[in-house]
Amino acid sequence: MPKIVDHDQRRAELADAALDVIARDGIRAVTLRTVAEAAGWSTGVLNHYFKSHNDLLVGALRRAAEIQGRMFRQLRNDLSTDPMQRLRQLVESVLPLDARRVAMTRIFLVFYAEAAASPEAREEVADYLHNWRRVLERVITEAQEAGQLPAHLDPAALAVELVALSDGLAVHAILDGQVLKRLTAGEGIEIELVENSFRLSMT
Repeated sequence: MPKIVDHDQRRAELADAALDVIARDGIRAVTLRTVAEAAGWSTGVLNHYFKSHNDLLVGALRRAAEIQGRMFRQLRNDLSTDPMQRLRQLVESVLPLDARRVAMTRIFLVFYAEAAASPEAREEVADYLHNWRRVLERVITEAQEAGQLPAHLDPAALAVELVALSDGLAVHAILDGQVLKRLTAGEGIEIELVENSFRLSMT
């Protein structure tokens, strides 16, 4: 009997290998050969799932967005914490506070730059950011219903602002060692609303 291959799992394994290469050596190190070696498969197998270098990069971006999106949903649905605590956890999930999140921040920084030149990558990044804002918007609405945030504020606008703040802080931490040192020296971040605008402060 021929062996049954789980093609979705195989594709995910190859995309994970590409993410590992990006996190370790940067996007320039990503070739069909280096990713195949990292995955433990031949370039022939890799070519079966990704037809080109660009196809491989987009597949890796989708995989990174899938992994981060799973984390967003898990935190958003954790009803053991109140909405403001969940907002903090959602923001901290994208900050480079440990090795895994450092790697993910580097990966998304690479793809943000790639999206500036690639319409396909830009569409994928825009979809990821849209999903991230949607999760935050729901938790912000829950915080308003719980009386933790003013009810008159626009949750969608606040979600845009919070994504921009946390994404910017994550990128600055990767690019500037002093920011990363301050970020990892404390217990995380606090989210405050000052004059109807979010402020992130390191604690």
